[in-house]
Amino acid sequence: MPVLSAIILLNLAFPSVIAHAESLDSLESEEQQATEMGQILNQNIDTALTEVNEKYAEIEKLKEEIASAEETIESSEAEIIVTEENIDRRKNAIGDRMKSIQLNGETRTWQVLLEAESLSDFFNRAYAMTVLQNAEKEKIESLAAEKEKLNELQETVQTKQAELQVNQEKLQEEAQSMDIEVASLKQELANNEESLQLIANKKIAEQDRLEEEAQAAAKAEQERLSSEVAQAAEGSSESQTSEPAVEPSDPGTAENNGGSAEAGQVMYMESTAYSLNEPGSGYITAIGIDLRVQSNVIAVDPSVIPLGKLVEVEGYGYAVAGDTGGAIKGHIIDVHFNSVEQCRQWGRRHNVRVVVQ
Repeated sequence: MPVLSAIILLNLAFPSVIAHAESLDSLESEEQQATEMGQILNQNIDTALTEVNEKYAEIEKLKEEIASAEETIESSEAEIIVTEENIDRRKNAIGDRMKSIQLNGETRTWQVLLEAESLSDFFNRAYAMTVLQNAEKEKIESLAAEKEKLNELQETVQTKQAELQVNQEKLQEEAQSMDIEVASLKQELANNEESLQLIANKKIAEQDRLEEEAQAAAKAEQERLSSEVAQAAEGSSESQTSEPAVEPSDPGTAENNGGSAEAGQVMYMESTAYSLNEPGSGYITAIGIDLRVQSNVIAVDPSVIPLGKLVEVEGYGYAVAGDTGGAIKGHIIDVHFNSVEQCRQWGRRHNVRVVVQ
C-alpha cells in the first residue's frame, strides 16, 4: 500500500506540473509581447504628442503676435485722430495769419518799426517782430512734422494690418493642422487602449484556462486514486470518498479607470509639476507608461479625469492622463517634465484650463 500510494501521488503530481509549466510559459510569452507592444505604442504616442505640442506652442506664439499687432493698430489709430486734429488746428492758425497779411499787407510791419519813439523802442519792436515771425515759422514746421507723423502712423497701421491678416490665416491653418493631428492622436490612444484591453482579456482567459485545467486534472486524479485504492483494499467496504472539487473562481475583471469627465468637458484646476529625474522618483506610471519613453503625461485623480484620456492643459499642451499621486485629489493635476528646472519654472498654478479630448 505505501508503494502504491507513492506511485499514485507521483502520477498525480507529474502531469499537473507539466501542464502548469506549459501554461506559465505561454502566459509569460503573452506578457513579454504585451510589454514590447506597450513600448512601441508609447513611443508612437510620445512622438505624436511632441508634434502636437510643437503646433500648440506655435499657435500660442501667433496669438501673442496677433494681440500685439491689434494693440499697435488700436493705439496708432487713436494717435492718428489726435494728429489729424493737431494738423487741422495748425492749418486754421496759419490760414488766419495769411488772411491778416492779405488784408494789412507787409507795409504794416515797416510802419510799426518807423513809429518807434526811440532807438531802444525800435530794437524792442524789431525783436518782437522776429519772435512773431519765428513763431509762425515753427507753426509751419510743426504742421509739416505732424503731416509726416501722420504718414508714418498710416503706414504702420497698413503694415500691421497686413501682418495681422497673414498671422490670422497662418493661425487658422496651424489650428486645422493641429486638429487633424489631435484626432489622429486620439485614434492612436483608442487603438492603444483597445490593444491593452485585448491583452488583458487574453491574460484573464489564460488564467481561467490554467485554473480549469488544474481543477480538471486534480479531479481526474482524485477519482483515479479513489478507484485504485478501492481495488487494492480487497474485501473492505467502500468507504473512501473523493474530496470535493474546488469550484472555479470568478474571472477577474479589468481595472476600472473611473472618472466621469466626457470629451469636450472644460475644467479649471490647480496644477503642480513633477519629473522622473527628481530624487527618489520612479519612471513607470500608474497605468504602466515608461516616462523615459513617453514624457507627455499628467497625474490626475481618476475619479475626476479617467486614466488614459487625452487632455489639453493651458500653457503645457496635450498629454495623456496616465499617472496618479497621493496628493493628487480632486481638481488638481501634476504635469510631468523631463527636468527638475522645468518643474521649478512651472511652479504651482491656479485656475489652469483643462479640456478633456
